[in-house]
Amino acid sequence: MIEFLRIFIIAFVLGFLQSFIITEIDMGVWLRPMPYLLLFIITPVNFNRYGLLVIAFIFGMFIDLTSGTFGTHAASCVAMVYAKNFIDMRYADFDSLKLQGETYVGTETKGLLFYFYYAGALIFIHHFVFFMLDYFEFVSFFRMIFSTIVSSIGTFLLILLFKSIIKR
Repeated sequence: MIEFLRIFIIAFVLGFLQSFIITEIDMGVWLRPMPYLLLFIITPVNFNRYGLLVIAFIFGMFIDLTSGTFGTHAASCVAMVYAKNFIDMRYADFDSLKLQGETYVGTETKGLLFYFYYAGALIFIHHFVFFMLDYFEFVSFFRMIFSTIVSSIGTFLLILLFKSIIKR
């Protein structure tokens, strides 16, 4: 119950931050950081997979309603959580996480390099789906790829900053 409450508070803070602060800051055409993805990265690996898909859809729809993006956040959140399920089953060692007393993959459990690949892959999947739906034309393919890469780097750096703030 305490873990659920912690995740709910983090979801509220990140949703508010994304919807009312970061969306309103003009960072140019290429950079659109989305630090709310931290919510799905820090969810426990033993969390109900179908429940997490529903939560991702509802949370993505909340971000869509407050930012006027018409379902792109919801679709990309669901795609990221769906991929997270496979990545967790394939690469997250549940037994070693239990021995360390952790329930999610973090820099403390697997190290910074593994976390970079893990979180980076999830962020890239989310941003690729998001920008694919946002641009929605093949002519903008290179713009979509460049926006995905730049926004993924910006989001990853913001997530590392938020993780260091939340940890304290």
